[in-house]
Amino acid sequence: CWLAMVVVAACCGASASDESVQAPQRLEAFKFVSGFFGLDAAREKGGHAAGLSLIGAGFSRTGTKSLEAALLRLGHKVYDTRSMLELGHISRWEEAAGQFKASGNVTLIDTLLSEMEEKGYTATLDFPMNLFAPVFAERRPTAKVLMSVRPSEDSWVEAWATVNNILGIFVLRPWRWVIDMEFNKRLLKTMYDFDWEYPSYPSHVWRPVPWFEVVQRLPGFETEDAKLEWKKLHQRLHRELKSQLPKERFSTFDVRSGWAPLLEFLAIDDAKLASEPFPRVNDRGSLEAVRTTMDVLAAGLPLWALLTLWLLRSCACCLFRRLRRPDKEKRG
Repeated sequence: CWLAMVVVAACCGASASDESVQAPQRLEAFKFVSGFFGLDAAREKGGHAAGLSLIGAGFSRTGTKSLEAALLRLGHKVYDTRSMLELGHISRWEEAAGQFKASGNVTLIDTLLSEMEEKGYTATLDFPMNLFAPVFAERRPTAKVLMSVRPSEDSWVEAWATVNNILGIFVLRPWRWVIDMEFNKRLLKTMYDFDWEYPSYPSHVWRPVPWFEVVQRLPGFETEDAKLEWKKLHQRLHRELKSQLPKERFSTFDVRSGWAPLLEFLAIDDAKLASEPFPRVNDRGSLEAVRTTMDVLAAGLPLWALLTLWLLRSCACCLFRRLRRPDKEKRG
């Protein structure tokens, strides 16, 4: 109950906290964050039985949410991190990754892919689903693979570090009590033997009160060597897909290039759409606005808990008075 109030308040707070951020972008940022808590279930509805036709290989902060908005417009239903959480698939993907890396066993991966397709999903996107792009491409030989990229790997690492700083709240109190986001680093370790050090208390995290923490340092990004490892990971996945797939099945894509190259790769002839502006979703300002409000709400957690209890008590008292009123009228 209180969590729903918090996220709704975050949307409202984000709307008021930065007038420079456009309302549609604020709304998309709110929906993006609320999806991690399972409060955007509407996005998991619909779809059709066409099967998986597009596999996203791009990492977060390469325009994946803008690309998602474009794919939705093209009629796709997208499976990403929020889908994993909403459908309760996290532990099964971890198990599937372990089986695949240990012995090449793809039984559970095939099962999960079939379940996705039965629910109408036609595309996968974003980290950590992109880590499965090579094996997905093998299991679905007619699907195309699209790796969203930024102008350079340096700009991607900087953007990736920035969003980890903004949304690092999910590995901190109180949000870590609600959702376990450490599955990302576990999957990364299993699939690519990559060690991603999360901020931990007290080395990297400040805890002003027992229920609220703030990141002071990002150990996974604070040195040049750490940043270099992220670049090598990006290069490794790109190299793997490029060597595995013919050019008609694999392409990189920069959302700044607009609709035309995406439509060409997907063999869609729509001159009108190609001339329109490409969607822009989850810009930094939008996420910062939501983050600021969530920090305020997290810091005041006891207040929100007391407020929830007061509201429940008030509702109960009101209901009790209504139920007693007919008895008094009968006695009168």
